[in-house]
Amino acid sequence: MILTGSEIAREHAAGRITISPFEPSQVNPNSYNFRLGKQLRVYTRMPLDPRSPNEYKELEIPDEGYVLEPGRLYLAHTEEVLGGRCYAPTFAARSSVARLGLFINLSASLGDIGYEGQWTLQLYSMNRVRVYHGMNIGQMMWWRPQGDVQLYDGKYQGSVGPRASDIHRDFEKNLARHRLPGLEMTPDPTQVGAKFASLATASASYPVPTAFAIPAPELAAAIDADSRARLGELFSELRATVGAFFTESMDRIGEIVAHTHLPQETERLITERLKDLFGDSLAGRTFAVRSSGLDEDTAEGSLAGVHQSLLGVEGVAGVIAAVEECRRSYYAPPAVAARVRAGDFDPLPRFAVFVQEMVDPRLAGVAFTGLDGDERDVTVEYVEGLAEELVSGTVEPLRASSDPRVLAGLPDEHRDALTDVVRLTRALRAERGHDVDVEWAVDASGVRVLQVRPVTARRTVAAATPAGELWTARLYFDELPAGARLHDVEEVYAGYTAKRGPAHRLAAAHGVPVGAGWVVGFSPRALRGPVVAARLAATLAEGHSAECVLDFGDTLRQIVVPKDQVVARLLDVTGGGSAGSGEHTVLIRDFVRGQLGVISRSAGDGLVVEYTPDGLLALNRGTAGAQAVVVDADGAVTAPDDAEPVVRHLDTVRRLTAAMQEKYGDVTLEWVLDDGTLLFVDYSVLGSDSVVVGAAGASISPGGASGPLLTLDDDEMLARLSVGPAVSIDKSRDVSEYEGLSRLIDKVSALPEPPVIRVARPYAVLSVLLDRAAGFVFDQGSALCHLAILLREAGVPAVAAAGLGAFPDGAQAVIADGSVTVASVARSKHV
Repeated sequence: MILTGSEIAREHAAGRITISPFEPSQVNPNSYNFRLGKQLRVYTRMPLDPRSPNEYKELEIPDEGYVLEPGRLYLAHTEEVLGGRCYAPTFAARSSVARLGLFINLSASLGDIGYEGQWTLQLYSMNRVRVYHGMNIGQMMWWRPQGDVQLYDGKYQGSVGPRASDIHRDFEKNLARHRLPGLEMTPDPTQVGAKFASLATASASYPVPTAFAIPAPELAAAIDADSRARLGELFSELRATVGAFFTESMDRIGEIVAHTHLPQETERLITERLKDLFGDSLAGRTFAVRSSGLDEDTAEGSLAGVHQSLLGVEGVAGVIAAVEECRRSYYAPPAVAARVRAGDFDPLPRFAVFVQEMVDPRLAGVAFTGLDGDERDVTVEYVEGLAEELVSGTVEPLRASSDPRVLAGLPDEHRDALTDVVRLTRALRAERGHDVDVEWAVDASGVRVLQVRPVTARRTVAAATPAGELWTARLYFDELPAGARLHDVEEVYAGYTAKRGPAHRLAAAHGVPVGAGWVVGFSPRALRGPVVAARLAATLAEGHSAECVLDFGDTLRQIVVPKDQVVARLLDVTGGGSAGSGEHTVLIRDFVRGQLGVISRSAGDGLVVEYTPDGLLALNRGTAGAQAVVVDADGAVTAPDDAEPVVRHLDTVRRLTAAMQEKYGDVTLEWVLDDGTLLFVDYSVLGSDSVVVGAAGASISPGGASGPLLTLDDDEMLARLSVGPAVSIDKSRDVSEYEGLSRLIDKVSALPEPPVIRVARPYAVLSVLLDRAAGFVFDQGSALCHLAILLREAGVPAVAAAGLGAFPDGAQAVIADGSVTVASVARSKHV
């Protein structure tokens, strides 16, 4: 509602409107005329920069007036001091002045309630116009506000004369507020994560320590283009190898991330935000710097405990260093393992961090609703002092609940505080519409809310980790303990037990030693204790090897580690013992390198046994060449000179191979020869594949083919992808998206006709080229490895033939009758 002229005069007389000097004749029907002051300011250097002070010169309007040039900005001022503390002022040019083509403001006609001073005018003319000191140039209006009034107390308060733009004085502050949002700004959870967004929502109704967020794009800017590309390759490899090189990959990821840093711009904004919220002097203040992952603390999952948080951080430099440490924790083993297990291989950080005023509590803890299914029930765990050890799972908490009898039995110094905690937690549960996990602290001011998350898991009646939060069962021979849960390894466990379990029991029934394996359920908190760790070590010592293979789930498997490093690796992958990491289950199998890896299969009425000192995995996956022992239908043995350790066990091999064939049909059996003991490990059922005794040398897959020769020489990549469990003869995962492999596929597909591919060994991952190649030539071959079986089933000819290095790619190659002929313009060669 605008004030009329008479009301302006009355409110001025009452001291509720400031006009000095006041002239009754200047009062209009609904405004007051103001006059042009004597000084002008003109900017002298372009371009103008809102981030820095801008140079200007001052002019004084002479008695004969001053001519304003068209298209130039002049800063002027009102002769009067105008404003007030009760009404909202606006101003505009006198209509007679506007008719001269003179603007007195460009875009800023609204004033703030509470401002009192001379007003700066922005004079801009369409024509050459002469102006005079004291001329009526504009009119001010006052409007009655509605709602609570907050008085202006900004940088222009009490101005005298024209004021150049002081936007630079709060430019950094405003930019920092925009880029690093606070609790009051209703931030976007897709930028700051559900944790901070949830806290911001709570701050509207509950006491929450002052905080601001560093959103995900600010942290992502620390990863330069080169680092992004290298991280992309490593995460792609993690996916393609199903984590088989997890330890090595994590070392390489850590090296890349260690050399990345927050941009200086982000560091400057953090500094400005700290000063804005807590004052220029931060002496005596401490902060909590916490993670807020974009996929963390959602209704689907918590990912609790996998990212770093730091408490008691001091000073600007300390906060920046803590933000860096939290950012890098996104690429630490627990966080990467959690994402890989969830099927997330995105290399870019979906991750924010927030800086929170540190609370010095007398009590702190967590409160949950609905753990047992009743939304009214509140379960409380707490400690005296900081709750970090409680949340990290390293101390035994005090416990309470919303049961009035429990609250009544608490010590006097705890009862009132925990009653407030219960009341607050119930209110949050009612507001959110789902069960909540509330982290809280009680200081001198009362209960403070530190975090609010959805409850993603409820308690079950049966305990999944009996006997000190560790249970074990033999993988192929034991039933699981009552109440045991398999978590992420359920599918892997089902595959192992359904396939290998009966085979291992059959082998044991025939007196054949088998590789050891266990299902292990544990809580990280318990595993950190020496007693539980020692119990696990004693169980693993029952096996045949000093190394073992860890399977955490369908997307993180076959991680080979020494047994004395198992506890450390389990804590790495599962979050290091945070309370949120809960219970986990892992499959642990002996990894017996042995002296030889061995594969056997029947061939008609005979037997073929291949072996290599490079190990069973290398033999299976085609990363090693093989020697062959052939037993014909009459029992005659053909064997290389170094085959005596294998020949010694031929009776055992033949006996179990026959028993397995009787039970399953055509099969290959996998063995490891270790210190004179031949251990049965696994088997594969064959389809249409058949192998002929005597053809285990040069001929790997029968048939004829021709095409241009193409050499594949990226052996390191092919070997790494083949060793991972993504490709096998009875289960295949699409690894063609891996960048190096997709380039290879594109190279082969671009040829005018399918090539004969020359490669060092029958790498298992080459199965992605079966429908693109005419045939294969290997420097060293194996008739029983995975690729060989797939080649025969697909009808793709393949031979083992060294000595083709002299022929260039493009030379015509012909495979026939277990041999290969290569011809070029200059020469030809038959192998």
